[in-house]
Amino acid sequence: MADQFLYEQLNSVSGMGFLKREIPQSVSLNLNPKFEVRPYQIEAFARFFHCHKNDFPGKAYPLYFMFNMATGSGKTLIMAGLILYLYELGYRNFLFFVNSTNIIHKTKDNFLNPQSSKFLFTPDIVIGNRHVRVSAVENFEGINQNDINICFTTIQKLHIDLTTEKENAITFEDFRKQKVVLIADEAHHLNVQTTSEVELFENWENTVERIFKQNDDNLLLEFTATVDYTTATVVDKYRNKVIIRYDLQQYRNDRFSKDVMIVQSDFALEERILQALILSQYKQEVAAKHRINLKPVILLKAQRTIAQSHENKANFHKLITGLTAKQIAQVRKSDISVIQRAFQFFAENNITDGQLVERLKREFHEDFCLSVNEEGEKEQYQLLLNSLEDRNNRIRAIFAVQKLNEGWDVLTRPTDQRPCVTRQAT
Repeated sequence: MADQFLYEQLNSVSGMGFLKREIPQSVSLNLNPKFEVRPYQIEAFARFFHCHKNDFPGKAYPLYFMFNMATGSGKTLIMAGLILYLYELGYRNFLFFVNSTNIIHKTKDNFLNPQSSKFLFTPDIVIGNRHVRVSAVENFEGINQNDINICFTTIQKLHIDLTTEKENAITFEDFRKQKVVLIADEAHHLNVQTTSEVELFENWENTVERIFKQNDDNLLLEFTATVDYTTATVVDKYRNKVIIRYDLQQYRNDRFSKDVMIVQSDFALEERILQALILSQYKQEVAAKHRINLKPVILLKAQRTIAQSHENKANFHKLITGLTAKQIAQVRKSDISVIQRAFQFFAENNITDGQLVERLKREFHEDFCLSVNEEGEKEQYQLLLNSLEDRNNRIRAIFAVQKLNEGWDVLTRPTDQRPCVTRQAT
């Protein structure tokens, strides 16, 4: 029992029926009703409620828990629900931090913008007969004690603000004077010291640990799809902290994940891009025939440099502008089965190569393509990225370097066009 992870102990508790899977009204009535709370999310809530209220081997204060859950499984919805629950228990201050500004902007939109299609709360939050606002704050000085006050920051900025004197920046005193819930997304990036073979004097992990331990009522909640269960130091750190492990395999077995088909080709890069375009349009045409609103998106990812990504984008638009039926006919020679199915569908539905060219030129016009390589670009287009599946969002292609590997919902994660492999979600 001593060698078990906390989540393994909770597996037994859950299997014996000892977990109460009742979500309090403060949570159920204030989450956006358009989002279904799935069984595994209810399980995650139940495990947190159980561990928060009851003793378990190794329980220590301040409380520290990890949610190890697959990308796209709705960790942000769980965060929102826990914020509501903890507000009812008296918490008012929440620090959300992550390693990427891209995720910061997305999460702000999800937590603060009622006009967003992914806004997680009801427009009017009511807890204990009190109407509650969600407010973004820079620090916890002079905040409204009736609000849910959230400070959004990156790990890097948090570390700098706390280790350098700076006006209006958050301070260690903020965490000592009042209890704070720390919410770490993509939390595996925190383990700078845990995974290092040498003692590091000052680092992100040390900073988080120091602010966390300022007050025994503070609470640290980590969320990630990535936990290294093979490294002894990581295992030791998280043995009494991981309350749920819901990996990609289980997520897929529960039929919440897309199946992914990997299509490999020996064609030149331009022809592989044409394959991706044709398959993308094929999916849209099939969906339209069955009166389903579906807009596939292609991600063209440069492996190394922003300059390479800019070159990819320029070549892509040149290809689209000069596209001919002859080029489409060349792709028709491919012996890849899904390509053949696409052309069979086009033939059965009287879509000629010429018509396909016109549709691709229209759908992949430069106005409907995004570049998200620079930080400024990501901020400018964050709302478009966060709403790719909305009906009025017409983005069909995205150009990036290794910028969007984390924090981008599976629902909005597009087809990935790489130099050697075309990945198509089916």
